[in-house]
Amino acid sequence: MLPLPDGGQVSLDWCPPLAQKPLDNTPTLVCLHGLTGGSHESYIRGLLEVVTRPPFNYRGVVFNARGCGNTELTTPQLFNGAHTDDLRLVLKHIQKQLPEGTPLIGIGYSLGSNILVKYLGEEGDKTPFKAAISVANPFDFVNSSYALDRTYWIRKVYSGTMASNLKRAFSRHTEMLAKNKDMDLDQVNASTTIREFDDACTRKVFGYTTVNNYYRDASSCRFIEHVRVPLLCFNALDDPISPAESIPYDEIRINPYVVLATTDYGGHIGWFEHFRQPTRWIVKPLAEFVVAMFEAHDPRPKGSRLDPDTIDKSVDAIQAQE
Repeated sequence: MLPLPDGGQVSLDWCPPLAQKPLDNTPTLVCLHGLTGGSHESYIRGLLEVVTRPPFNYRGVVFNARGCGNTELTTPQLFNGAHTDDLRLVLKHIQKQLPEGTPLIGIGYSLGSNILVKYLGEEGDKTPFKAAISVANPFDFVNSSYALDRTYWIRKVYSGTMASNLKRAFSRHTEMLAKNKDMDLDQVNASTTIREFDDACTRKVFGYTTVNNYYRDASSCRFIEHVRVPLLCFNALDDPISPAESIPYDEIRINPYVVLATTDYGGHIGWFEHFRQPTRWIVKPLAEFVVAMFEAHDPRPKGSRLDPDTIDKSVDAIQAQE
């Protein structure tokens, strides 16, 4: 548990557990989850179960945001897509825990990827990350919010589901969040889309005059051209939550630090293969990028380098065990 200066707290899950792998200069992957998520999410566990085992043997740490991952909320504030200060504090804590020079890579999924990219753009070359990965980033919150309201099906299935998840998260911390006098609990509970929830709750908690002003401030498309570490952005063009028209192609094109990889299909953090025992094939290219970046900065004695074919076969073998 990491206490924050304003009285809030977040939690960090280390993988492998510190009792099993004491802190040393093992290259470390810092993971940011999606909306109302946490270290329990299959997309996080699916990558960490691979890169923390042989032949990779890296370390992972998951940053569970305020009120997420069974973390008790201690102030009337959750987290949002624009709020990057908690990540800065988490990184300072991680750096203090690990020996100086330990390589760090950041990976964020969905809302977490937006927070990560916004932070990277704000920090430029001042970030401790050697590289980063953005997966299923919505990039442009205004456009994404309109896309989620565009059809009845998307509004009910996707936006409605996210609103329900947010309301469940809110209900776990109602007593604390109700201390914010600007909050109308009936309006929060009546919200049926993510935009309605953000209007009733998120913008008020963080002092935005309109929900669109919050969305504009949060959109990482405004910051990606200022990223100054290698950044891989991975998006599916059929993603209903992070739509293709929100991808900042022009800003990515002018930034030599950013590589954009898109697939025709994959949905929102999907990219599944196999029918009987589905696994995420995206783990393979993500692991290849992680290995390439860590091998460039690993302070440990140099061993044999892992080529892409070996990485892919290792991912298959580990996923088969699971």
